[in-house]
Amino acid sequence: MHTPVDENQGRDTLRYLRLMLLVIPLLLLVAIALYAWWTGSIGDSISSYYIGPARNLFVAMMVTTGVLLVVYKGPPLEDQALNLAGFYAMFVAFVPAGLGQTLGTLDPAAARELIRSIQVSVVAVLVVAVAFGWLEWKTRSWSSRSLLQRTETRWLAVAGTLLLAGFLVLLLWRTLEGKDFVGVHLAAALLLLASMGIAIASHLGSSRLGDTDTSGGRAGHYAGLLVLMALGVVAWAVLAALGVRQAVFFVEWYEIALFLYFWYLETRRTWNPVPAPETGTGRHAAA
Repeated sequence: MHTPVDENQGRDTLRYLRLMLLVIPLLLLVAIALYAWWTGSIGDSISSYYIGPARNLFVAMMVTTGVLLVVYKGPPLEDQALNLAGFYAMFVAFVPAGLGQTLGTLDPAAARELIRSIQVSVVAVLVVAVAFGWLEWKTRSWSSRSLLQRTETRWLAVAGTLLLAGFLVLLLWRTLEGKDFVGVHLAAALLLLASMGIAIASHLGSSRLGDTDTSGGRAGHYAGLLVLMALGVVAWAVLAALGVRQAVFFVEWYEIALFLYFWYLETRRTWNPVPAPETGTGRHAAA
């Protein structure tokens, strides 16, 4: 039997998990700002800090963010999107952009060591992901049928599964190839952004894409965030065409800021959740 103490601890755990998903990216931003101040330069992208003094912090922050996205549980569509976002975040962390250029600056022994470390990291993540996926399949509080009840969520679920399959094929191919992992980082980054967008879309209202009927009239607000995220991709293409070296860096933080704003609003909304009515089914209400 659940006691008030159990409920308070569960609520506080959820609150701090949400807060950590706000704090960790901000910590990475502060670290990058300090690094830019000390060195007088800004990287071409967030992942450009993979090689250099900030590597450990960059990898740690990305992996932590990925784990928190997976650990957080919500309604079906949001849950699936955040699980995928967390999975892709791991490969943004472990497989840097421009790896081929980096390998060209290293001696052959160091290049082989770097490739081998990435191969080990990729295999480890895949093994853990398979084990976690099986456990979640057995223990989650929602069924796959809940994603298939509406046409929009059905298409998103199918598209997400196909994109995941394509990414896994690319990932395994590059891992076995053992060269420069071409395309893995870019694919993971784009799929991470797409998954975050789907998580936001899940709050557009129960009559549309969403499986969360957001209170306070925020559905239109979140639709605006999705439009801004799409415009960010257009901005990246324009800045890159203009020859802006840090185009990817600026757009990455722009997209992250939009998602963090969404996460902040949802954290405020769910800070003091309304208790769900007893249904007798034994299933708990998602946050």
